[in-house]
Amino acid sequence: MADNKQIAADVLAAVGGKENVKTVIHCATRLRFNLADDNLPVDEDVKAIKGVLGVMKQGGMYQVIIGPTVPDVYAELTKLGIGGGGSVDENLDDVPAKFEWTPKNMLDAVLNYLSGAVVPLVPVLMTAGLFKTLGAIFGPTFLNLIGDDHPFIFLCNMVYNAGFYFMPILAGFTAGQKLKTSPFLCAMMGAVLIEPSFAALAGAEGTGLSLFGLPVPIPLFGYSQTLIPILLCVPVLAFLEKKISAVMPAAVRTIFGPFLTMLIMIPVGLYALAPLGSLLGNAVAGFFSWLGATPLGWLAIMIVAATYPMLVLTGMHIGIMGIAIANFGVTGSDGMFLMASAVQAFTASGVGLAVALRMKDPEQKSLCWGYFITQFLGGVGEPLLYGVFLRYKRPWIGTLLGGAAAGLYAAITHVTLYTMGASAIFTPLSFMGSEQSNFINGCIAMAIGMAVAFVSTWFFGLTKEQAEGKE
Repeated sequence: MADNKQIAADVLAAVGGKENVKTVIHCATRLRFNLADDNLPVDEDVKAIKGVLGVMKQGGMYQVIIGPTVPDVYAELTKLGIGGGGSVDENLDDVPAKFEWTPKNMLDAVLNYLSGAVVPLVPVLMTAGLFKTLGAIFGPTFLNLIGDDHPFIFLCNMVYNAGFYFMPILAGFTAGQKLKTSPFLCAMMGAVLIEPSFAALAGAEGTGLSLFGLPVPIPLFGYSQTLIPILLCVPVLAFLEKKISAVMPAAVRTIFGPFLTMLIMIPVGLYALAPLGSLLGNAVAGFFSWLGATPLGWLAIMIVAATYPMLVLTGMHIGIMGIAIANFGVTGSDGMFLMASAVQAFTASGVGLAVALRMKDPEQKSLCWGYFITQFLGGVGEPLLYGVFLRYKRPWIGTLLGGAAAGLYAAITHVTLYTMGASAIFTPLSFMGSEQSNFINGCIAMAIGMAVAFVSTWFFGLTKEQAEGKE
């Protein structure tokens, strides 16, 4: 196998040499080049480099997929005199600066915004959910070691509530960052939505509140634990801030720019955007509840579980998961799409294990074992995706059958996900939060998915030539 220094040198030569590279940065698995001439690299030549899993052109960058060793390759590139920008988030591909208002571009922009605003919240949701999981494990719902009035249960519930109750503030900040406007001003708008005295009005009967002498009172909703209301407010706030900054003299812009922005934004948000977001959120939650109670719910879970790796590869998962995450913020659990993505988590590992065991070529066998371990223990799927699935094609059969089997069992047994973000070998923690049967059925669904994927791949996943490294 080529060492990192050799990979760096070969990749640099293949993308046009040092003079063609403006800067290079890296994410979890890819080198992202900003090139002077994007037409110089020949994709097939780059893919042929030992240690390279594939290439992508996205977000105005030429991306070379390396896998989990990308920081080491990046370090070798900088030693060759390439100007680097360090490590960045995986989800940095923005809408092009020259935007054409076509339906496709508009949908892409919405999904891009949704992904950039919601995905950074996953660690918060995961951490809060894991505290709730701890309380469920030791409390009456699982091991019954301590009672509901125990201080530890109080602490777990407190952290869980903190993570979810203040979601509009956190989402306001991340959405502001995504739209490159003032994230703290956007967070302030989120704080306005859950300010205690205003929240108390939403829970009281016969109360009303009107602004600036308007005859119509503000529609009163509870906005804690919600995402959609603040996500509707932030783009309007960003637009207002930009327009006001453009016309206001620089001498007073720092003080009066944010004030005037909020003076306009607060009534627009409270009267229109936040109530609309609340209604949309309730509609989404109602739709998921209805869908889960119909035969179509079973089918939807099976389809998502079977095709999830393909959805990730094409980016189509962003829209589905973004909506599901927004719903999770309101309900605190999910029995549909997030759950489906969790129960299929070991299907790719089943494929990787079967390919690694069947592969006879020593070099490819070593690589496939690396792909499997990276996926199973670390939850990093790109090496397996590009090194096995896209290369050999047939392994897709394993994930389709395994995911469908896992999704079907989970749908029949009504598995529910309570913790977001737990991945790889920690994925079973997602199902802790209620009775033991939910956890057991979640684990069984994952085991079924991995077993079916393994068996399918063992018999149908590789041709004889592929196993011998001749294809």
